[in-house]
Amino acid sequence: MALLLVVVFLLLPYGQARAADDLRAENGVLDLRSFDPVTMGPARLDGAWEFYWNRLLTPQDLSANTAPSPSGLISLPGTWKGMLVNGEKLGGTGQATLRLRLRLWPGANALTLRLFDIPMAYRLWANGQLVASNGVVGTDAYSETPLRSLVLASITPKGEDLELVLQISNHHFRAGGVPEGLLLAPPGVLEADRDRTWTFSYFFAGCLLVTLLYHLFLFYLDRMQIAAAYFSGLCLCILCFSMTSNTSFWAIRRFIPPLPPQWSEYIPLFFYMACAPMLFRFYHSLYPKVFHPAVRYLVDLRFVIFLLLLPIAPDHRISQYIAFSIFIGLGCAIYYVLRLFACARRGMNGAGLLLLGSGVSLLASMNDGLSHTKHINTPYLIEFGMLFLVVTQSLALAKRFSHAFMSVGKLSEELELKNQSLLAEMEERNRLEQEVINISEEERRRISHELHDGLCQKLTGARLRASILNKRLAGTDEATTMASLAALLDASTDDAYRTSRGLWPVEHDPAMPGPSLDDLARRIAKDTGIDVRLDMRRHCGQCTNPNMRTLYRIAQEALTNAAKHAQARTIRLKLCCPVLNGVTLTVQDDGIGRTASARQGSRSGGLGLGIMAHRAGVIHAKLTIEDAPRGGTIVTCAAPCDKHISPTSTRRTPPDASR
Repeated sequence: MALLLVVVFLLLPYGQARAADDLRAENGVLDLRSFDPVTMGPARLDGAWEFYWNRLLTPQDLSANTAPSPSGLISLPGTWKGMLVNGEKLGGTGQATLRLRLRLWPGANALTLRLFDIPMAYRLWANGQLVASNGVVGTDAYSETPLRSLVLASITPKGEDLELVLQISNHHFRAGGVPEGLLLAPPGVLEADRDRTWTFSYFFAGCLLVTLLYHLFLFYLDRMQIAAAYFSGLCLCILCFSMTSNTSFWAIRRFIPPLPPQWSEYIPLFFYMACAPMLFRFYHSLYPKVFHPAVRYLVDLRFVIFLLLLPIAPDHRISQYIAFSIFIGLGCAIYYVLRLFACARRGMNGAGLLLLGSGVSLLASMNDGLSHTKHINTPYLIEFGMLFLVVTQSLALAKRFSHAFMSVGKLSEELELKNQSLLAEMEERNRLEQEVINISEEERRRISHELHDGLCQKLTGARLRASILNKRLAGTDEATTMASLAALLDASTDDAYRTSRGLWPVEHDPAMPGPSLDDLARRIAKDTGIDVRLDMRRHCGQCTNPNMRTLYRIAQEALTNAAKHAQARTIRLKLCCPVLNGVTLTVQDDGIGRTASARQGSRSGGLGLGIMAHRAGVIHAKLTIEDAPRGGTIVTCAAPCDKHISPTSTRRTPPDASR
């Protein structure tokens, strides 16, 4: 920030401020014989010029014996509006001739005269030679062609005297005259001052362009950042106003040809008037509760009236409205400073920077207004004020964005901590669920073993004794009763063994870490009469995958559902464990499918499917249930596995297979 301010001050056009202002013309004569351009800078041709109202005279007319007498004296810089000529007060429009005779300092052999910001048509003669012209001088609005310009006229005086004759016509603007003083200096001084101003203007334009594109890109990334969009629009308006107005010596003309006179006059005014709506919307988007919406209607109305006046009102009326609008803009600037001061007192983010920028911009505007009215003699600072305003606004937005990023970062850290806590909780829950399942499986195994070694053995013993007693009681009255008891014991023993094997099969596949799928397939085939085909392709001779026990339970549920509800003739049970691809269990039947099964009253997706899905989730497996292309249902469960080797086994279990 400090470096930027240093650069700005180095680029400011100091030449105007250094011009001598203690020497003034009197009665149309300016004595510069004691003037030193080396120490005093450019000479200002300010003071009383001879004034010939309503006449466009040439040096020949003024040197003739019948030369007219002056209508009076006009003080430059200034306008003739309000002057008294022959007892009448002049208006802003009309035409006149001005003359000044100079007595030059020694050594003034070559000079440069600067005519700046005369928004009218004029012609200038120096010692009888036409040295500068601008537009077309006329006696009415139709014959006149005004044009704003910066003219550096080269003059070669002869001797110590120099006569300047200036024709001016004004039929388009509020007040005719010479609003900016003429400067006279040796060659190179005014050119350097002009180049310095242009350099600063290009630097200013570059800063604005970069700022504009940056904030426009921010708005493109996040459409909620409406303040960035308004700030981009403000930068665009300031950029166009600066490059096309006298604040930059009309620097845009270095790149494009001159525009038509009215365009060159009203294009910068258009962007100047458009700055106010953009600036208010920018402030209101940042602090909507502090900036009153009624002010927006005022600045919008000010801009709309200007647009309506452009095609219908005379130029001098538009010029008068612009002067009135400047006072409104000054009032709005004071309002912004007061509101931003209130925001800063409340500690609102970025309000202090915006207050600083608005305050400096307001002071620069007041300086230029007082300088323009010649109450003070200082250079124009509007570009510096605008640049300072843009820089502080950019810093304020950057501060808000930084605060938002910090808040997002803090929230991200908190969210990350909560995510880590949640993941740890989920892992703990999964571990507990897995432990519950393991405990359940162990309990199944214990109960299965107790049934097998306890109840099943006792029932087997009771069945054998009943069989022996049945043989002994053959031919007696109790034979029938004993035969029924023996049959009941046979059925009970088979049910007990079936229940024991269902809880935890006693027989195990030596390659499996849990219950045997082969045994499961044989039992389903034996109990239901369905052709159950088992296809296993493993790459590990001795499977150590801890998920196989859960896959067994999923296969058990899927086979049971297919046998009970699908009316299947064939069920294919497939276990595949390809290298680096985990383990996949597939149960496919050729039954009636889920939709038809649901129509016949069977439950589609009841508790069994929910249990299957839960078991798959515990081991981080992917469970899918879908209809087969040719009818039936396909249940697929893919579980992770991290061990791989080779053999392959394929078995088929016919419906009548038994152990």
